[in-house]
Amino acid sequence: MIDVIFAFDVEDPVNPAADDALLKLCRIFSGEEVPVSLFVAGEKARTLRQRGRHDVIEAMRPHEICYHGNYWAEFPEPALSYGTRLSWDEAVRFALSVEAPGLHDVAEITGRFPVAWCCHQAQQCPQLAYALKLAGVRCWAGGPRGWIMNWLSWPRSGCVVSSQGTWSQRYDPTKRDDLKPACDPDADLAEAQRNFDRLAESKDFISFVGHPTCWATANWGGLYEFATLFRRGVAGPYPRPANFSGSQPRSEADQAAAFELIRKMLRWIKTRSDVNLTSYTQLCRRDEEDLVQWVTWEQALTLARRVEDKLTYVTDYGTSFSPADILGLLIFACDYMWRQGKWPEKLPVQRLLGPTEAPLHSGEPVKLTREDIFAGALAAYSLMMDDRRVPGALRASRVDVGPSEFLHLLARFVLQSVETGKLPQEIEVPSPPVLPAAVDQPVIQDRRFGSTNRPAGLEMDRLWDLLRWQSWSYRPAVPS
Repeated sequence: MIDVIFAFDVEDPVNPAADDALLKLCRIFSGEEVPVSLFVAGEKARTLRQRGRHDVIEAMRPHEICYHGNYWAEFPEPALSYGTRLSWDEAVRFALSVEAPGLHDVAEITGRFPVAWCCHQAQQCPQLAYALKLAGVRCWAGGPRGWIMNWLSWPRSGCVVSSQGTWSQRYDPTKRDDLKPACDPDADLAEAQRNFDRLAESKDFISFVGHPTCWATANWGGLYEFATLFRRGVAGPYPRPANFSGSQPRSEADQAAAFELIRKMLRWIKTRSDVNLTSYTQLCRRDEEDLVQWVTWEQALTLARRVEDKLTYVTDYGTSFSPADILGLLIFACDYMWRQGKWPEKLPVQRLLGPTEAPLHSGEPVKLTREDIFAGALAAYSLMMDDRRVPGALRASRVDVGPSEFLHLLARFVLQSVETGKLPQEIEVPSPPVLPAAVDQPVIQDRRFGSTNRPAGLEMDRLWDLLRWQSWSYRPAVPS
């Protein structure tokens, strides 16, 4: 069964005709009884209220409200920039300062707190994603399918079918008055069907994505002015007045044909027996987990054996565990042994971030004494409680270790103690891989960083590193 979502990026505050297109699309989806997810920019929501478009806002209310950033294009600084420039915690704070007001504006204006987030103009960085998770958004529409940074996510790149038909961003300034000829709904539907069938051969999640403004306008005139706004990488004195050009409208015949396309598309998709027409709310209900989870000592030992054999996530016991989760379990176990003089009967599952700094890795076998292991576990437990993350480097009394090395040392320590009935005096492990196996899988490799708004020459290696390090926190979703 293929999970299918229809989504619209509701973002154009410049063209009032885009408001009318949104109104009609909302009514079409209501009439066809198909769920649709509206990714609303804060600026667009405020513009609808400013224009007094109560009718549009009311038409949106029955549908799922999601978040598409506070500003359509005039944000203070591209996330690609501040994600590269600032430390993890500084970037998270900056992202919250920009996005939390927009998130709550969308909630206040539509009456619904946004369920999911996807970025606008590829303005994303891992710190922004984590900030929106902290702000209360339930899931990420643009991450890997599963859990990352303890946040449910579904992909967008690589699994999208356009619902816009033959609409194009091409614009010829020498032919400003030429109206686009009416589209052919049947030909556009056939193309969408071919694209869907091609994706369905390898995907179990597909999203139909469109922009309401594309049912009203033949192009985005403002698209060409983004480079002017961000010519030095930032928007300048902020906020700036909108200076986007108006777009060429579609003819009445072309608009009518475009709305007919979406009706035909909805009626066709409802005939597919292999499709689950759903929403992010429904997917969250299916895949979200009880926040309070414990494992038995025997289960923890099994997880230690499995991660010792291969550094990757583990799916078992009705859930899944990231390598960071398993490291957290073993740190808790050693801290408990130090304080209580025995191994715990049950251990709390604490979902942790991966390291947010370069993981230390010697590339050589690592040896720790029992005293070093306990000292490292106590230090790691304190860091874990303070920052909710795996440290990138740890001082275990007299030895510096990285997260991968410490995970394997702890796993061998607890397993050997159970096998022999006594705490080992010393543990040595060969050099393990620095990152979990998920780092090489499409769930991580398929993420994208790039935008028309990024500063020229911006090196984005650090963003890729931050995401790769979060392979420590990746695990698949297990439907409840």
